[in-house]
Amino acid sequence: MTFLNPAILWGLAAVSIPIIIHIFNLKRTKKIEFSTLMFLKEIQQSKYKKIKLKQLLILLCRIAFIIFLILAFARPFESGYLGFAGSKARSTVLLLLDDSFSMLTRESGGTNFDAAKSKVLETIYNLGEKDEIYFIPISKISIPGYSGLYRNINELRDSVNAAQISDVTKELDEILYYSKKLMDASNNPFKEVFLFTDGQKSTLTGKINNTADFTGKEKTNLNLVLTGIRKGNDLSLDTINVVTKIFERNKHVKLKCTVTNHNAFDVSNKSVILNFSTNKPYREEKVVDIPANSSADVEFNFIPNVTGYAGGSIELQQSDISEDEIANDNKKYFAINVPEKVKMLLVAGVPSDAEFIRLALSSSEEMMRDSTNNKINFFDITQIQANEFESASGTLKNYQSVVIVNKNTFSNNETDRLLDYIQSGGGVIIYPADNSSIQNYNETMLRKLDIPFINSGFGSEGVQTKFERIDYEHPVFEGIFKYGSEKNAMQESPAIYRGWNLSPANNSISLVKMTNGNSFLTEYRSGKGKLLFYAVSPDMRNSNFPSVNLFSPLTVRSIMYLANNNPVKEAVNGKDYLIDINLVNEKQNTDTINIRSTVRPGNVNTFSLSEYSTVNLKNYLNYSSNYFLSANSKDILAVPSNFDKKETFFDRITDDEIKNEFVSYTGINVNIIKPADNYMASLQNLRNGKELWQFFLILALLFVAAEYAISRSIYFGDKNHKSTVK
Repeated sequence: MTFLNPAILWGLAAVSIPIIIHIFNLKRTKKIEFSTLMFLKEIQQSKYKKIKLKQLLILLCRIAFIIFLILAFARPFESGYLGFAGSKARSTVLLLLDDSFSMLTRESGGTNFDAAKSKVLETIYNLGEKDEIYFIPISKISIPGYSGLYRNINELRDSVNAAQISDVTKELDEILYYSKKLMDASNNPFKEVFLFTDGQKSTLTGKINNTADFTGKEKTNLNLVLTGIRKGNDLSLDTINVVTKIFERNKHVKLKCTVTNHNAFDVSNKSVILNFSTNKPYREEKVVDIPANSSADVEFNFIPNVTGYAGGSIELQQSDISEDEIANDNKKYFAINVPEKVKMLLVAGVPSDAEFIRLALSSSEEMMRDSTNNKINFFDITQIQANEFESASGTLKNYQSVVIVNKNTFSNNETDRLLDYIQSGGGVIIYPADNSSIQNYNETMLRKLDIPFINSGFGSEGVQTKFERIDYEHPVFEGIFKYGSEKNAMQESPAIYRGWNLSPANNSISLVKMTNGNSFLTEYRSGKGKLLFYAVSPDMRNSNFPSVNLFSPLTVRSIMYLANNNPVKEAVNGKDYLIDINLVNEKQNTDTINIRSTVRPGNVNTFSLSEYSTVNLKNYLNYSSNYFLSANSKDILAVPSNFDKKETFFDRITDDEIKNEFVSYTGINVNIIKPADNYMASLQNLRNGKELWQFFLILALLFVAAEYAISRSIYFGDKNHKSTVK
């Protein structure tokens, strides 16, 4: 605290006046007590003590009155973090505007976003001409080439007015880290960070990295400017789950989405619409009722009439704004990859060992017809013998799946190439032969693949085993059995006489279990790829597996399951999304890859393959859309990018949570300006401080009133005493 009129403080010498008067009044003439009045002495002694005490209180009240009155005229001033009023110290000011779609919540005067922009403009009005000013919507934090520094106030105001809601949500840790980095680069003595936000708890909570620590010799002030107090009414489309995992031409694709009612009241007859974008667009609409504070699932089935990467969307229609104020969380995108062909390598001990597999694939192709009913050559098969695998193993990356039938042994070089192929995302199927060396498989291949050893074979002459349990939820079995017929699926079981005793492990799944307790089909995972291991060979020597109806669809779907080694993965707008360029087959024929959006078709970005081995698409995915990566005019990857689900949770952060999240981790105090506060006055007080003379004047008057009350009690008490003496 300081004083704007310190010269008046000399008036504090007037405090001596009541003290002198008090001392003068203590000098009295000598008293002579008459004997007839002696008995009154003891009665009055206690009352005299009370009067003296009250006189002392009167003295203190008069002293306090003079002190506070003088201090009020001296104009006491509580300085803000920029010092006293009129200070011209240069500041670096960072204005962060929360432009996430939760800011669309409405108040009586408009949306929280409108209120936040108004307060940004008021802040600009209060800044000095020499201040270094940055204005950055939080969605643009860390975007390369975006500085946010403004040297022209008019341009700054125009940018604030032009700001729009974004689909990107940033984490608190990233916001604070970016702010600290910018503040550290400034040489100005004062540094101010303003975050204009609705105080959404899901955004302003979460562990903050130590790199966001603001403590240091430079003074940085963090101001949290809150807008809005109510929780908006909202319906949201939360998730899209592509239930189908193996996509085939002219086969059904099943989707399931979740719609959530965040309101405290029920809603009914809400339309949910599926749009699938191909050369023949498909549209389907369903109606759903959603109870208060709960979710409902909606399922769609459609048949894609294209191959390659294709995408669509599911949208919850915003029909009544009183039920659903925010439309940005009503639409999500999805994409699928329907293979045009499956390029596979078929390795067999002798050509006849793969006869039944080729027959199963050919039968499947007979059912795959194009629009003119012509057979489609779906499986592009390269077949070699087992002894040729050594030379061919170096080209495994050219195949989407590798099927190995009745190979007796593996060399170290073959195993190394196979391991590299699987860990890079490839898929392999192995069928063992009668004379395959279990010891060689264990020591040479399974050890390197980190797969449990095969202890022995099973079976004896005249003894058979059958299927006991099938994992119907696994994608390999999806669509093989009609709904409800799973209980009768064991009738499809082959008679199995001999085979290998496969050992499941932590990185494996037993897809088919036999009555003897052994696994008939096991999936092992290594790196990014998968290995399917059958316990028997695909012939009639050890079982009648090739003769049962299950053999053909299980063979086909096993190969297609492994061929889907580049599945579509959903991204979150503005979040890290890494792709390995080495997995893009078309890389060898081009130096660049283009990325385009279905929402904004003209917005095409290009990056060079020669510069990267891994590319982060984070800065390209800045709004909800399907994005397609292409090389040589062919789509090589689809990325559906959607909003962050946590943005649909509108609970507000409390003061205690602010202290816990900000103060505990950043090491600085957070100044909070609430929606109900007078913003300009609060801003002035925070930055420049405020005068306190009113409070000192009130205190002076209170002591005058106290002195008056005490004086009356003495006067009337003494008067009553005199009346009694008479």
